[in-house]
Amino acid sequence: MLNECIEGLNINPDGIYVDGTLGGAGHSKEIAKRLSKKGMLIGIDRDEEALKAAKENLKEFSNVKYVHGNHDEIKEILEELNIDKVDGILLDLGVSSYQLDERNRGFSYLGSNELDMRMDQTQSLTAKD
Repeated sequence: MLNECIEGLNINPDGIYVDGTLGGAGHSKEIAKRLSKKGMLIGIDRDEEALKAAKENLKEFSNVKYVHGNHDEIKEILEELNIDKVDGILLDLGVSSYQLDERNRGFSYLGSNELDMRMDQTQSLTAKD
């Protein structure tokens, strides 16, 4: 659904876009490719590992801001960045394939790993708890 998402955003090259579920930045990379130097992409993710992967995937783009947070905090995040209006928001809700593939994250039924299931590994409460 990458093409449908990009088409639906109708990207303005000078616009400001938020990817509230940045993940590995597959969708965000396509957004960033369409932005001018005046445009901005704000990537938000609860998973610090996802943010690391996104930074690597988007390293060629200088107009990206990375935020460790939750998409339900978009209003507060934008206020902190002194942004009062955006041109588009993308939310790809659900568990990422990375989180399912990494057995130690505790999302997969494969293997007998601890039941963790934390999107944000900095939180202390696990599904097992």
